[in-house]
This record gives sequence, structure tokens and C-alpha cells, in this order.
Amino acid sequence: MIPLDKVKIDSFRFYLPLSKVIVNSNHSEFMRKITRVNEDGEILSEELKLTHFNKEAIVSPKYEVIRQFGNAPDIAISINSKFLLSKYFTGINKETVDICLDFINADGLITITKEDFLSSIPLDIDFCFDTYLSSEVGTIEEVVRICSSLTIPQKKQHAQSYNRLDNKGYQWGIREKVGKAYVRGQFLKYYAKELELTKNKKTIPFFEAYLKEPLTGNKHFEHDRLLRVETTIKNKPHFKTYGLEIQTIKDLIDLDLDSDEVLSFFKRPMSIYMTGYKEIKHQVEMTINQREKYLLCYMKATHKAISMEQSVRLIAFDMHPQHKRKNREYRNQLYAIINMQEVGKKTHRHNTENWARFISEIEGKNLIPKNM
Repeated sequence: MIPLDKVKIDSFRFYLPLSKVIVNSNHSEFMRKITRVNEDGEILSEELKLTHFNKEAIVSPKYEVIRQFGNAPDIAISINSKFLLSKYFTGINKETVDICLDFINADGLITITKEDFLSSIPLDIDFCFDTYLSSEVGTIEEVVRICSSLTIPQKKQHAQSYNRLDNKGYQWGIREKVGKAYVRGQFLKYYAKELELTKNKKTIPFFEAYLKEPLTGNKHFEHDRLLRVETTIKNKPHFKTYGLEIQTIKDLIDLDLDSDEVLSFFKRPMSIYMTGYKEIKHQVEMTINQREKYLLCYMKATHKAISMEQSVRLIAFDMHPQHKRKNREYRNQLYAIINMQEVGKKTHRHNTENWARFISEIEGKNLIPKNM
């Protein structure tokens, strides 16, 4: 069972005072001084082991003790939906959060009470939803291509597409480098969920152990049609930009994931990063010189897998790399050409009716902005 078009919590970190957990004193490394010596018994280094992650386990929490000058130490713990094993696609919610807590306690490194767990502070919360592209011409490759063409060129946007053997998709922003740019720099990612689970060497063991059997025969588990949309809310100030007050894990799991506020976690960055879709055909009155320049932009955009607007900057720099004024004037000239008054329909390789249904589908699923 894959819940479709339902927002869920996929993962997050949380932290609380180290004094509120019971650390397993018999563990061989965690919170112990690790000494490294050479063959002669000479001490090379000594360090207190403050992190732990079981690389041998299919699924493991990540632990880190954080020591800040003048303050008592905290412990940060990372959890995700893989703790739910065969219920992975359900996500973390009121009904499944106890499974995550039991998983941590069963790991044997620390013990934490439910009360302390729920009162802990959540960070780097990944929200996601899975959607199935059902229209005849709807594929993840087409979504990636459209996202690329609709992306608005912006500084520090870090937009990129990827088409690897173990995944394909499109993303904006860098998850770890949002800083305080909560509105303009929020991380957003679209990718092929089936491909990631079944081809990525990091996730294959988990898929084989817990998902392969229950997903056998599931008609929605297709590599080119099961799309996951994922975004990250960093912390309490980030939630406040959406008018929400989230301070604890309890506040987090009490969120109404079907609310407009939560849906806006995806719609806001999408509308910042992309413009609305328009099927266009430039006026026939375009001169030969203008058509040549338009085709130059089009070929550059196609070759680089970028938007037409992004291609303008590259071409202008190629033409006038050292002359700022001429560079700017040439850019403006190209922008004017690619944004000439638009009429009619653009010819594409798909049946027009099927293509229109696909565009309506991905607009309706809030994957691209609606063209007003």
C-alpha cells in the first residue's frame, strides 16, 4: 500500500539534554575514550567518541553528543521512516511515532522515555508526498524536463537535474546550506522513488528486506511514474514563516498534514523557483535574425538541460565576456526575443490532447505553478 498524494513526515533530527537519556555504559565505543597507539605502544591520539551509527545494520539511528561552551551537553538523534520497516510509505505520524521510539530504545545505545521524546526539539524535518503520474504521456523524465524549462534563473538557487542509473529527478536549493533563507532558499526535490529504492546501493538492502514482498504487484510502484516530492523545514523559525508554532515533537505529530498550511510547504518554494507552464508559438513576424537568435537560445538550453532564460546568460557571456555593457545589452536583446508576444500552441512530440491532460495533471498535483 502506497498512500498517494498525502503529505507525510519522512524524517527529522531531534535533540534533548544528555542528562535526560540513559546511556548504555557497556557500549564498546559511545561516550568512551578511544585511544590509538602504534606498534611500540606509544599513544598517538585520544578522543572521546561522541557519535555513533551502526554501519552494519540495514537501518540505524544516528547519534551525536553536542557540547557547547558553558552549557550542559545535548544529544541529537536522527530518525526516519525506515524505522517503520514494511510500513515505510506510511510516514511518521501519531500512529507510528511510538514505533520509532521503540526502535531507538531497542537499538541498545540509549534509553529515552516517551515523555522526554515527545518534548524534544525537532530539526531538519523532511516532509514528502508520493504521487503517481497516470496520464498517457506522463513520466518523471517529462516532469524533470518541464521543471527545467520553468525554473526562473536566480542567484544561489542551486537548481539541477540528474539522470543516474540509481535515480532521476530535479531539485532546488541545498538542504544543508539554507541558513536563514527560509523563504527564498527552501530545499525542494522531485525524484523517482521506485528507482531510488531498487537501484541505489544504500537502499537496496532495506528494499529487499522489508518492501519487496509487500510491493510485489503494486501497480503504482513504477520507476518512471511514482514520483516523490520532498522538502525540508529546518527549525522553529522556519515553521513561523508559515504561521505555525512548532516547538516539540508532540507539536510536530499533532500537525494536520492535510491542512493548507502544510500543503504550502510545497507550493511556496515551487512558486518561487518556477513560473507557470505556457505552450507557445512565437509570432510568424519574427525576423530571420531574431529566429536565428531564438534557435541559438533553444539549442543551448536543450544541450545544457537548462531553461531558455538561463541559456541567455551563457550566450551573452560567450559573446561579450569582458564587456559588461555589451553583455547586458545583448542579454536584454535575447530576453526580448524569447519573450515576444506569444500566440497559439507549441508543437511537441506528443498528441496535443494527451499533453494537455498531462499538464493539467501535474498542475492539479501542485508539481508546477498554475499559469494564470
